[in-house]
Amino acid sequence: MFKKMSIMTKMLIGIIPVITIAMILMTYVSMTNSRSIIQEQTTERNAAITASNINTIDSYLDVIRNTAVVLSRSVGGTYKTSNMEEYKEIFSNAQLDNDMISGCGIWFEPYAFDENEQYTGPYWYKDGGNIVETWDYSNAEYDYFSQEYYTNAKAMAKGTSAITDPYYDPTSGTIMSTCSAPIYNAQDEYIGCVTVDIVLDTISEITSAITVGKTGSAMMVTSSGTYLYTKDEAKVADGVNIANDDNTSLASVSSVILSQDNGSIRYLEDGEGIIASYGTVPEVNWKLIIRMNQSELDEEMNRLTILMITILVIAIVVSSIVVLILVSSIAKNLANVKKFAGSLASGDFTVSKLFAKSGDELGQMSDSLNNMYESNRNVISQISDESEHISSASSSLSSMANELTSQFEKIQSNMSGVNDAMMSSGAATEEVSASVEEVNTSVQSLADVSEESLAATKNIMKRAQEIEESSQKAYDNAINIAKERSLELSEASEKAKIVEEISGMAQSIAEIADQINLLSLNASIEAARAGEHGKGFAVVASEINNLANDTAEAVQQIQTTIDGVQDAFKTITDSSQELLNFVNDTAAPDYENFVHVAQQYGDDAKQFGSQSDQIAQMVENIRNAMNEVNNAIQNIAESTQETASHSSDITDSINTAADVVENVSDMSSKQEDIAGILDGIVKNFKLK
Repeated sequence: MFKKMSIMTKMLIGIIPVITIAMILMTYVSMTNSRSIIQEQTTERNAAITASNINTIDSYLDVIRNTAVVLSRSVGGTYKTSNMEEYKEIFSNAQLDNDMISGCGIWFEPYAFDENEQYTGPYWYKDGGNIVETWDYSNAEYDYFSQEYYTNAKAMAKGTSAITDPYYDPTSGTIMSTCSAPIYNAQDEYIGCVTVDIVLDTISEITSAITVGKTGSAMMVTSSGTYLYTKDEAKVADGVNIANDDNTSLASVSSVILSQDNGSIRYLEDGEGIIASYGTVPEVNWKLIIRMNQSELDEEMNRLTILMITILVIAIVVSSIVVLILVSSIAKNLANVKKFAGSLASGDFTVSKLFAKSGDELGQMSDSLNNMYESNRNVISQISDESEHISSASSSLSSMANELTSQFEKIQSNMSGVNDAMMSSGAATEEVSASVEEVNTSVQSLADVSEESLAATKNIMKRAQEIEESSQKAYDNAINIAKERSLELSEASEKAKIVEEISGMAQSIAEIADQINLLSLNASIEAARAGEHGKGFAVVASEINNLANDTAEAVQQIQTTIDGVQDAFKTITDSSQELLNFVNDTAAPDYENFVHVAQQYGDDAKQFGSQSDQIAQMVENIRNAMNEVNNAIQNIAESTQETASHSSDITDSINTAADVVENVSDMSSKQEDIAGILDGIVKNFKLK
């Protein structure tokens, strides 16, 4: 069924599905890559936002740490010479300059500031716009030596500071952290620490202000996982740990968040997928988490999917239209070439030449066929014209041969009369004396016959010369025609080599199709090895294999068509070569024989003329010797014998000439037959 389809149908069936499948695969790959890229870009964007806000938070905390270090250095260098009022002013100014600082304190080692006091720990805090000093924590009951901030500072080097994990302050009712810095004296001895208490409202405000897209928001936990900020304020107030969150999906990934400095993770929230990026605030190890609903990314992906499918449909429709137009054009050109070649193969040279606008292989093939058409048409036209000339010359030659035959028959008749007369003269030699009058009469008859013979001889010479000239012209014409046709046949053969080039192109296409077939087989093997993931590629490989097979079959049909064209051209070439061989091997030698025969006719005619002159001379002698007849009977007898001998020679010559003329007549008949055969061959071609 498929083999009987037209080339156009095969190309459409082979190309459009492949283009459609390729575009669908390309769209699928693009969508898959786009989804991956969007996910990756979103993760990178969230990570960048996380890092940016972590830097912002760290800068705020770094100010606190630097403030604590500056205050500790100030106290360490002046505690021997300064009083608490001076420190109150310094520490009050530090609080007023930074809204995050809620209170500051100095906590000395036992007896370091006052030899009589074990606990020396003034604390200054904000109360509205005022700074309040308190010594409520400078006692054994509070025992600041055991507090986290103090033990941390005692373990730190000079010029460093550290911030504790956030804690809930029941006095202020807020979440706070304390930054402590060790105090060293001039001898680098630890003499206490400075604390700077900070409220985390600013940190919470920074965290709450973080938004990404429509659904993206942020939350922050301590290094141990306790919430510092989340939209659910109750979790912050209750000090809920992320590992104990009521969202079990989030709780299950909390260990990953707390154990890594940064990264991204997925979990479920109210049954919806969440993408989360997280990072770590330096030194304090707080975790900033930015989360976004997966549905927001899916919404963007759905819009992209609709756009890609729309583009796919439009591309398939446009590609199909373009392929249809191109294939229709190729099929139309091939149909025209097939029709044109079929007409030439049937001998119809009245068909119009192919019209090819394109410069591709089909256009070049059309031009080559047009050139072959013109060359062969001219050759056959010239053969037709020359065959008519040959036929006409043969008819003329046959007519002249017939006329020569008629003239020779008359000469034979006259010579028979001469022989009879000679015989009668010989028999009447004894009666010559008594029959002078009869001799005169016989002599007169002989003179008349000699004159007729002379006239006939002149006619023979003239016709022989005409036959020689006509035969020479025919011979020269046949040789020239043979040379011209041979050159034209060689040129046509050279031009026909384009068909062999097309055959070579077709073979190259077939080899490429075989390579494509082999590649598709290798692709099918690799797809089979890939298993489930290679099924789509296996379908593409199978379609490529089908396309390669279709291409091979199309090339085979083109090769078959080219073989038909080559066979038709070979037939024309062989026929033309046979005509040329006939002209060179048969017609030309025959014309040359005609020339030689005509020359022989001329020589014989000259001999006839010479003999006729001799006969006329003898007649004149007989007339002059009439008075001496009686005295010269013996001479007359001898003359009569000689005349009889010459008459016999003339008769023999005339018979020979008659045979030659008969041969010329036969040859002219054969030439007419050959001209008829040529005319019959040429009539197989339609030229007008």
